[in-house]
Amino acid sequence: MKNIFNGSEIGTFFQWISVALCLSLYAGISLAQEAGSIARVSGSAEIKGKDGKTREAKAKDSVNVADTVITKAGGQVMIRLQDKSSLLVRENSEIVIEAFKFEKKSDDVVSTNVVSGAVRAVSGQIASGNPANAKYAVGTATVGIRGTDIELAIIGEGRRDRAGIYNYVYSGETQMSLASGESVVVEKETSGFTPSNPQPGEPRLQVLRDRPAFLQTTSFDALIQQLSTPRIPTIR
Repeated sequence: MKNIFNGSEIGTFFQWISVALCLSLYAGISLAQEAGSIARVSGSAEIKGKDGKTREAKAKDSVNVADTVITKAGGQVMIRLQDKSSLLVRENSEIVIEAFKFEKKSDDVVSTNVVSGAVRAVSGQIASGNPANAKYAVGTATVGIRGTDIELAIIGEGRRDRAGIYNYVYSGETQMSLASGESVVVEKETSGFTPSNPQPGEPRLQVLRDRPAFLQTTSFDALIQQLSTPRIPTIR
């Protein structure tokens, strides 16, 4: 069979084949979408990626969409998202960054799922510009925020607090909702509460005036306030 290509044409042909194969492989790879990074870690904590692989949580490491952040006894992780919101994952807790998109557009979104334990969250630019696009899932409840500093927790039996789902508001306010359609507005220094075992006739969704016992203050709390409070320049 007669060769219809010269040497340079054959080289070019194989170069195009190589490029096409690379693009094909690249298209099949789901690149991790970075949502933020770890600002600080204390004690034992790890991150499980979308691929199921687990790595030790370290300061300055990236946190990606679909990552699961897990803390052990005595462990805490501070996460700083790209829209300048912050997450303080308490000990013995697990959260998932379910969605994050920040392009300073109307469809920006941030969604976090508290699987177990507790997390303190301070909202950022997404919640400020598009409050409806910033959500937290906590067990059977959904919490929408309006420029707030909040604590979300799933408390089990045997604790000082009654077992259930809590949404305490340090500042601002939230709207706590259930799939049944029930909803309450939770204001500053009150807690939205869903009991694990409601009594007959007891509401599934309540607002508590007493401060929950599970709330704690650590050095991480001071840091999250420092990161989230705008610095006022000194006039001399």
